[in-house]
Amino acid sequence: MKAISSTQYSQVTSLLKDGYSLCHIEHKTGLGKSTVGRIKKKVDGDKENNKGGHPSKLSPHDKKAIIHQITSGKLDNAVGATNFINSTLSDPVTPQTVRNTLQDNGFCSVTKIK
Repeated sequence: MKAISSTQYSQVTSLLKDGYSLCHIEHKTGLGKSTVGRIKKKVDGDKENNKGGHPSKLSPHDKKAIIHQITSGKLDNAVGATNFINSTLSDPVTPQTVRNTLQDNGFCSVTKIK
């Protein structure tokens, strides 16, 4: 692998800061795509990766209310918690959403002993 000069390196970093794409920088500087990508990784090394996915329909306040209802014994299962939380929300959620919230907070499903 051939080392690049400091002027090329500074040119690539300035183009990256200006918001140019990797392909455009590659054509403008004459460097390879992987070289430009490696420089970008060095410059944006502390950048956090986005996990992606759809944002939660439940706010942190809604999640806390569900947990409180379950732990206080007012509600027994996720379906009851869904009915409770849907009475306060304009956009209803499914029981699976409530189950996911409970599971994220350390709850698990068990069969009730008769």
